[in-house]
Amino acid sequence: MAAVPQEFRRSPQTLAGVAKSLLLYLVELAVFLTLFVGYFMLRGLPPDRVALSTANAVDIIDFERRLGVFWEAAWQRAAIHHNLLMDAANFTYLNLHLPLLAVLGFGFFHNSVRKYRVLRNALLLSALIGVPFYILYPVTPPRLLLQAGVDYGFRDTLEGMRGSKPGAMTNWYAAVPSYHFGWILLATIGVWWNWRSRLARAAAVIFLAWMWYSIVVTANHYFLDMILGGAIVTACLGIAYQWELWTERHPAGVRRWFPHIREMRLPF
Repeated sequence: MAAVPQEFRRSPQTLAGVAKSLLLYLVELAVFLTLFVGYFMLRGLPPDRVALSTANAVDIIDFERRLGVFWEAAWQRAAIHHNLLMDAANFTYLNLHLPLLAVLGFGFFHNSVRKYRVLRNALLLSALIGVPFYILYPVTPPRLLLQAGVDYGFRDTLEGMRGSKPGAMTNWYAAVPSYHFGWILLATIGVWWNWRSRLARAAAVIFLAWMWYSIVVTANHYFLDMILGGAIVTACLGIAYQWELWTERHPAGVRRWFPHIREMRLPF
């Protein structure tokens, strides 16, 4: 039987193996966070264009109505008087998105650097694609429509909460595409790809459904921009996977055109 290259083996399930993976992952995470800060800075650059953003939001709602899927306001009305439910949804939307990605990222990294690299590259590519959307097609999220003078029955359940206020890297009108949903979809795919545990897979799907529900009842996104976010991330995953296959088949080409990538002892 042919030997399996070390890069594609699972990391040893020992304390030393986990510690080594954690150390390498922290270096990777530092690079990743640097890139992510750049993403959020670019995302927050466009000025607030309330009139244009609201007009685009109304267009999305009109399109959903023509499709018969404008249910977001009804979902929020059904949930808004259940305080514990809304508290959980608000907390999920504001606090669990990026930390969960970081934690799962270590799990993917420790399990298979190759699979982690595909998932990481898909996330970064989707972020790059999202920036032009935020600049060229601003959209007012449902929760801010009333402030803009348009009343579809949405209420801002995040008003005054930590993390919901504007800042240097915050763009309130970056509703399309929704990566709150798209990146959790990517994480769910990652869980299914990395682990065979039925419990882990079921938990991932349940959390994905809960994230969708939380986004809707907190009135942060529309159905269509969540679908768009999921579609972009899925397409980016396919591209990242094909790139990984290409680099395996053409290592000389990779070293020629991207000499730093394979020289570094990082999973790029």
